[in-house]
Amino acid sequence: HVLCNTAGVGKGGGPLTSIEAFRATIDVNAFGPIHGCLAFVPRMKASGEPGLVVNTGSKQGITAPPGNAAYNCSKAFLKTYTEALEHDLRTTTDTMKAALLIPGWVNSSIMLKSKRDQALKEGVPFDPDSVFFSEAKPQPGAWMPDQVVDFMLQELDLGRFYIVCPDNDVTRAVDNARMTWAMQDITEDRPPLSRWHPDYKDKFTAFLKDVVPPSSSSSS
Repeated sequence: HVLCNTAGVGKGGGPLTSIEAFRATIDVNAFGPIHGCLAFVPRMKASGEPGLVVNTGSKQGITAPPGNAAYNCSKAFLKTYTEALEHDLRTTTDTMKAALLIPGWVNSSIMLKSKRDQALKEGVPFDPDSVFFSEAKPQPGAWMPDQVVDFMLQELDLGRFYIVCPDNDVTRAVDNARMTWAMQDITEDRPPLSRWHPDYKDKFTAFLKDVVPPSSSSSS
């Protein structure tokens, strides 16, 4: 039995956006998968048969880049929940496990739908061509959805929990460096989100050059 919780919305806002915007984003991105788990996981466990739960997170739930705090919070919420779910499953059953799918840049329609819904709410015309990328308007740096699925299946076969997808712009080595730097904001007593702090941006660039082999560098 396989449960994939992939519902997601890209809208949100900064840390002082309305509570309605926060709720709308977290309700879908975090509580959507949780509702799915509460509805199906107890039955999956009771069956005694092999089972897998895959929740779709985001790199923004780990590195939290400025610009969309509501979205980042929702995906950080889901990351923590999925980690707790995996711990519960591995300590209470021998037949089930969970995984966190962490896509890179994907030519999905999440941004298109978000902007379309916003235009509808405001009562203004919506032009799909105004959206930078989508499945119908793919960008070369992004993966197509089927590539994410193929990579996920490969990683699941290897027993991975954290399925960190690269894309055509960013390698796994660069992702690892970015996530390491983000965590070290705490352990090195730096300002939060120091990667974007004027006093640390050059230090991050130097760190990236030191830890990422030239063959694994990113163009972004």
